[in-house]
Amino acid sequence: MITKETFELNGEQIKTTITNDAKEMAKHISYFLRPSINHQTKVIGFDAEWFLYPTWHLKLGTDAGTSCATIQLCDGNSCLIIQLNHLGSMFDRWRNDMAYNALLNFLRLPNITFVGVGIKENFSKLEKQYGIVCRNVVELGPLAATAMRMPRLSYCGVDELAFVVNGFDLGEHRPVTTAYDWTYKPLSKDLAKLATVNVYSYFKIGSTLLQSNVVGGLDTGLVRLW
Repeated sequence: MITKETFELNGEQIKTTITNDAKEMAKHISYFLRPSINHQTKVIGFDAEWFLYPTWHLKLGTDAGTSCATIQLCDGNSCLIIQLNHLGSMFDRWRNDMAYNALLNFLRLPNITFVGVGIKENFSKLEKQYGIVCRNVVELGPLAATAMRMPRLSYCGVDELAFVVNGFDLGEHRPVTTAYDWTYKPLSKDLAKLATVNVYSYFKIGSTLLQSNVVGGLDTGLVRLW
């Protein structure tokens, strides 16, 4: 299953691919590997959505009855929404699948920094459930607080960070929906736009903050600035 949408955000046309197709996923990840402009730090926005298992699944020893429905990646020009719960068997973790290996290798690359809000918690759960780990992870709240010398930003969500760092009003772009079923296939257009708005904003915030004066500590989410 492959669905493609285009969303306009702050004057930019963002192309979003929603898929559970292994070949499409691997192809899009290869697209993300293009060199960054001016050889600056390659930044990828990262997000994940979770769902609750039905009660009977709790007997299988799952993590508090939750599992990952989608993983979102964005490099600014395009977004990839991976419907993780539809990639092979939920219980064999599709460890021998080419999609799993493409994603795992991508997230372990040393020259890419993945940014998000709540990203450390997401990867903690992904490692426990799927063995998915990431080499360079940055929490945007603490990064913004340090870079802009505004400690309160450490505890802010994407809406305030996007406004303070980039001047974006996400409210005017976020769709109004009461149906948040991230497991549905295909994903609804409203949810695809909501996921795109968030992960694109993570990319923009991280790209703005991660300038050449950031000198270390990216794997812990703590940075030092000149």
